[in-house]
Amino acid sequence: SSGINAECPLRPGRCAPFSGARFLTTTSAYKVKGTEEFFAKQKVLARPMSPHLTIYKPQLTSVLSISHRASGVGWGVVIYGATVLTVLPGGFSHYVHLLEQYAPGAGVMVPLKALLLLPLMYHSVNGFRHLAWDLGKGFGIAEVYKSGWSMVALSVVLSLVLAVIL
Repeated sequence: SSGINAECPLRPGRCAPFSGARFLTTTSAYKVKGTEEFFAKQKVLARPMSPHLTIYKPQLTSVLSISHRASGVGWGVVIYGATVLTVLPGGFSHYVHLLEQYAPGAGVMVPLKALLLLPLMYHSVNGFRHLAWDLGKGFGIAEVYKSGWSMVALSVVLSLVLAVIL
């Protein structure tokens, strides 16, 4: 319908600028021919609706991408968890002191600290790699693999060095 008093699903009687316009819906009478047959065939063949991670061979690029996201989420959880410790009785330093009382020798503590620091170092170094990409550098396949392995090695070295220092 057209005119100033056209029906409008959002504001009845106020759709004059939209007169003659169609509003989108989630259902449609327009269907692609063969769609139902296609999905029926896929179901009979026990194929997934869309490609899934299980059909791809893991590559360095995909593993590093997923690891970057996981390390970011993990450190976010650690930081928020440490923040919660500041409001608990005794404060953050109280809980650090409790952990120090149970700390084993340096032979065990350095590897434990290195394991704790590895995701942080990985996420930080990989963040610089992403900044280089933002500048348009290092997009060649050989460069991506070279920077990927270099970033992993540098992350391990930095986490070990910091574990010894801290």
